[in-house]
Amino acid sequence: MKALETFISEFKQCQKEKQHFELGFLGDVKRVASALLDENFLPSEQLKKVLNKQIRRVEYPIEIAIVGQFSSGKSTFLNALLSKDILPTGITPVTSKVTYINYGERYEMKVTYLSGKEVFIPINEMDSYLDQRKSTIKDIKYLTLYAPLDLLKTISLVDTPGLNSQSQRDTQTTHKVLQDVGGIIWLSLIDNAGKHSEAISLEQYMKAFKEKTICLLNQKDKYTPEQIAQTKAYVEEKFDHYFVQVTPISAKLALEGRANRKERLLEKEKRHFLNVLHEFTQYNDEDKESYLAFFEAHQEKVLEINSKNYSLEDEKLEASNINEVIDFIQRDVLPSAKEKKKVAIAKTLHEMIGLLIEQYELIIEVYNQLLLILIRSEEESDTAFKNLADTSNSHLSNIEEDYSEIIEDLSYMVYSHIEKKAVQQE
Repeated sequence: MKALETFISEFKQCQKEKQHFELGFLGDVKRVASALLDENFLPSEQLKKVLNKQIRRVEYPIEIAIVGQFSSGKSTFLNALLSKDILPTGITPVTSKVTYINYGERYEMKVTYLSGKEVFIPINEMDSYLDQRKSTIKDIKYLTLYAPLDLLKTISLVDTPGLNSQSQRDTQTTHKVLQDVGGIIWLSLIDNAGKHSEAISLEQYMKAFKEKTICLLNQKDKYTPEQIAQTKAYVEEKFDHYFVQVTPISAKLALEGRANRKERLLEKEKRHFLNVLHEFTQYNDEDKESYLAFFEAHQEKVLEINSKNYSLEDEKLEASNINEVIDFIQRDVLPSAKEKKKVAIAKTLHEMIGLLIEQYELIIEVYNQLLLILIRSEEESDTAFKNLADTSNSHLSNIEEDYSEIIEDLSYMVYSHIEKKAVQQE
């Protein structure tokens, strides 16, 4: 029985120490990280940070960059894609810093400064941090906007400064972003497509990214179908080596169509009702009639939304071509980008393991060399100590003989002195 109890105890201990990882690529990365961070290898803090970064990289949604010359309507297009007026728009260049738009439980913005400091601000204060005319943006590195929108659970949108921004530094930052993202949406005004300034930007910055780039010709609602088809054909021919697809769109129609659709209106009403109800309960705990009135008003609004005819919104949405953009992201960008990200992470881990092996082999070699030195030193030390001992023994023997002679002389002198004294007394 005692042997069985010992077995059970050891088995439980083994199960406790054994780590379990989820299936899939994320689990594989965590398993590799766990092995490399074994305390027996004395992992450095830097290694821990790098491995944790790779894990976050797996979990992070695929990034889609929105890029183009300034005043091409990037912020308006993003609002249309998100079905909500989140980003400020204007005639002058507005987005002066790279802005990452990620999923979050509530609307808020994080400001990351060049110093590394991070500050969260309410979403209604973002204008001061996006507009390049404001002096407050000079020390900002990048911005992160969080929004509780389902689209952002699978992708992260990156709003960039125009490639012909007034700041060369911001233009360089945008180019760096393009190298890292999984997909690129090049946005151009349909009446500006193919102009010399745009051709220069494309040649300078976009040559290497064709396979992950779609060109959108914005404001198609201002032109006839014949004019749109003619411009589209011209761009496809002239800029074929920059884009895998060219699609005319209307961000204005898309925003109007998506923002007023039934599911969006229902979500908006739900949030409004919950916010009002939360505020009301703080001051009117026992007012049951008012509660009922709130619920009835909410139900009436829901019925109104459900009974509304959405054919006009459907027409606007279809005419906007925004669904072609979403299809491109889902069909052409995400599968390829996910696979490329897996390959890149696997390559990073492989290179990291190779470097660690080299470092450990170097450490082992240094250890072996030190061991040889110590072994040789031990032999030399033993010989030196033996010679020293032999020499010391000889010296000590001579010293001992000298001491013996001195003691005998002293003994004789003392004895002689004692005898002389004794004779005198008689």
